[in-house]
Amino acid sequence: MPSPAADPFYDRRPATVRGQIPTDLAGEPAYKLVAKIGDLDDDKAQELINFGCLWLEGLLLTEPKRPLIADQDFRFNWPRYGPKRFYEADPLRIVYEDEGLLVYDKESGRPAQGAPYDAYNNVLAALNRLTGLRLRLPHRLDVGTSGYLLLAKNHEAASHIAQQFAQGLVKKMYLALAKGPPPPPEERLVTAYLAKLGPNYVARVNGPGKAAKTLVKPLDREADVTLWGAWPLTGRTHQIRLHLAFLGYPILGDGQYCGPLGPRLALRALGLAFRRPLSNELLSFGPQEEELKSLWAADL
Repeated sequence: MPSPAADPFYDRRPATVRGQIPTDLAGEPAYKLVAKIGDLDDDKAQELINFGCLWLEGLLLTEPKRPLIADQDFRFNWPRYGPKRFYEADPLRIVYEDEGLLVYDKESGRPAQGAPYDAYNNVLAALNRLTGLRLRLPHRLDVGTSGYLLLAKNHEAASHIAQQFAQGLVKKMYLALAKGPPPPPEERLVTAYLAKLGPNYVARVNGPGKAAKTLVKPLDREADVTLWGAWPLTGRTHQIRLHLAFLGYPILGDGQYCGPLGPRLALRALGLAFRRPLSNELLSFGPQEEELKSLWAADL
């Protein structure tokens, strides 16, 4: 589900405006700052703040009438497509729900949480609107990655799940399509280090970077495209994408890491297993549930 096309009125403006609140705006409502930045009327300025475009002291501000404080740092982000509200969560994509947890089958093309210029069109905000709750997001999926996203309904459930993630007890399985030569049939453990380099990340044999481990195995092949199963044993940013590219198999549609062109990133979070808070019951999701349970039960 891609974002709308750029709106010429917004697209021609600088992506981000940073600065400090001038003294002449101290005590004025926040929308006056946005109106001044963009030469906008008050209504349009308030709409942009409600949409999630203004940050003060590193925190998102969604109250257009909050009084400004002189010399506070601000960041204003122009939404290229304008303040358009186009995404709502699909109730049919909720694959599991109980008193503390919710599992949602995220679409490709939607961020799991808000962007710096858009606090509305993301899965977390949309599910908050759908459920009437303030959900917590203990893990993330990349914008282009589809599949199972685990959310918590309260602090206790979020804390319990966060501990499982920290201890490596939440097990995940991904499927990916990637071009490349015929791979060896056996599973492999990829241990390349991951590090930030400019806007992207890189994989290195010995670092510097953060240690990352992914178990990968070719599952099927057609022409020059291999279907990979991937089990991340650590939770680094872009880990599976980088590790498969490191092996010489960039994922289809992953232009960020040299993948061939495609309509979308061919990466899906297919399996998810964790312990249910309070009861400690093992929950496992995916089309191969019994296989996943037997594979992971000893570790959980």
